[in-house]
Amino acid sequence: MNCGRLLEELNLYIDGSLEKKLCEQLEYHLKDCDRCRVVIDTTRKTITLYRDQDPIEIPSQVRDRLHQAIRSHWKQPHKNS
Repeated sequence: MNCGRLLEELNLYIDGSLEKKLCEQLEYHLKDCDRCRVVIDTTRKTITLYRDQDPIEIPSQVRDRLHQAIRSHWKQPHKNS
């Protein structure tokens, strides 16, 4: 398991529907990867905070800049990737 694969499986993991073997690999990766633990924790907290809230419309320019910044960040080499 690496950071990229973790991101691919993130939704299934958080939903609790990731197959057992992959879940074990992901949790093993999380033991040594602070960055991925932050992603998991932040995602869970975000879901909890916004689960029952009304959707907020994000202007398309802001959304596009945010997506680009995230893609750019994840393309950079990182420890434990």
